[in-house]
Amino acid sequence: MIFKSHLLILLLSSLLVFSACRDGEQAGSLNLLSHEGFDTIINNRKVQLFTLRNSSGCVAQFTNFGARWISMWVPGRNGKLTDVLLGFNNLEDYISAGEPYHGAIVGRICGRIDDAEFFLDGKKYILAGNDLFGVPVKNHLHGGINGFHIQVWESKTFVNKSGEQGIIFSYFSPDGEEGFPGNLNVEVHYTLSGRNELIIEYRAVSDETTIVNLTNHAYFNLNGEGNNNILNHMMKVNSNKYIECDRQLIPTGKLIHVRRSPLDYSKYKEMGECINTDHDQIFKGKGYAAAMVIKEENSRKLKKMASAYSTESGIKMDLYSDKPSIQLYNAWLFDGTDIGKSGRPYLFSGGFVMEAQGYPDAPNHLNFPSITIRPDEVYSHKDIYRFSLTFKK
Repeated sequence: MIFKSHLLILLLSSLLVFSACRDGEQAGSLNLLSHEGFDTIINNRKVQLFTLRNSSGCVAQFTNFGARWISMWVPGRNGKLTDVLLGFNNLEDYISAGEPYHGAIVGRICGRIDDAEFFLDGKKYILAGNDLFGVPVKNHLHGGINGFHIQVWESKTFVNKSGEQGIIFSYFSPDGEEGFPGNLNVEVHYTLSGRNELIIEYRAVSDETTIVNLTNHAYFNLNGEGNNNILNHMMKVNSNKYIECDRQLIPTGKLIHVRRSPLDYSKYKEMGECINTDHDQIFKGKGYAAAMVIKEENSRKLKKMASAYSTESGIKMDLYSDKPSIQLYNAWLFDGTDIGKSGRPYLFSGGFVMEAQGYPDAPNHLNFPSITIRPDEVYSHKDIYRFSLTFKK
């Protein structure tokens, strides 16, 4: 009888949340981004805004400028839909932003390549050096100066067999772009599921041996975009090791156990708990940009990588992926220069990043899982961001 009562309460709660999603949208309470802010032409290519909706009334928006995910409206504890994704109201603000990667697909390589160079099959390749860090040579960061994040992608919407809406972004990266070898064809599929999941599927093929490591660079605030900082968000990470990096955020090649370290998030604790700690992976008083090894890292099966939730809104986010590592960053470089969708400045720790990816700087470390693909191989990965409610306080 007790079990049935609990089940009834859960069902009623779910119905109330779904009803709130629909009612909120019908009442026009969602401040959705408009086409007027995005529709334009760049390099003879049409830039557009795309809106996906699911069966519970929740909404995700995208633009083909950088194949960006630019809003995500999900229900909070009070049933009200909240946009948990940082970003801007128009294309011009994305182009001029101090943080250029909001919601973008970054590539061909996410993260850093030491000294902007690597060897592949005995040949040395020189990449664009565009990192904040790097002495005497700038490191390569997130695909370079003209990386995927500022390209205008081809786009095509779809509805799958389950009636879920999605969009396919595709881009052709020519041989030599930003220094990378091979003509690379890339596709990114976004699907908004009926379970309030944003599913991202990546696919790439090349006519020459090359390296690929793609991710989405979304910033989240589960209190709601522009609503205070994320330092009291609770976070859990399915990791028992971190990838040691130097002060330029370049891996040393060592994998270090997290046990009893500030980066041990095997149990829930606040995102900001460790930022004033003396530790070689923490910029004291600022935070971390930590590369974490996911357990079962040699497995290509989909696994839960990390979870976070806000005690304020009750919104929880779980990240699932088949990739071997995750990058965590508490946006400690945000300085208020960028003004977000809500009209509020993005200040220190105004958002957080959870990026599923291959190991950073992998071509320069033979002990890291390879990110090389050859002409007869397909780069294929999947990430799932699942949003739900928690009643933890």
